[in-house]
Amino acid sequence: MKELYRVEGVVNRGFVGQITYTVCLEEPLKKLDIHFAFDASLRKFRPEDITADLIEETKETCREKYGLDIDDNRARDIILGDMKTEIHTLATLNDAFIGCIHRQLSDRHMLYDGDTATEGCIPQKEIDGVLKVTVLAFNVIKDGTRYILTVEGE
Repeated sequence: MKELYRVEGVVNRGFVGQITYTVCLEEPLKKLDIHFAFDASLRKFRPEDITADLIEETKETCREKYGLDIDDNRARDIILGDMKTEIHTLATLNDAFIGCIHRQLSDRHMLYDGDTATEGCIPQKEIDGVLKVTVLAFNVIKDGTRYILTVEGE
């Protein structure tokens, strides 16, 4: 397949929001691959990432948002086991929804090939017009989380 569009970006810790990229398809396509990836090593905290400040911040968040008083060990367990970067992708074609991937993957494809499409996507017999891909960041836990979005077609 031919690369039609490529963009790289960076989101930092605490970012929650949407970034939409618009691609005007120059000709009708038979196949479409929307590929999104971010650095898997930035998806979760590692033991060496844990600092006293991060433990205190986690304890304070549990206290303020959930009314829970936790100790340092429970905070460490939450940081290592529960906290993760969550970034999903959504696509529209000519302002009509064609798919959304909510899987916990740091590398994913949204594939369209006539009568078939990736789970979470709607098959498209005609792939032509204006494609919009929205990067949906629900939670980013580390600064400098780099991502790449490519659109390929044939």
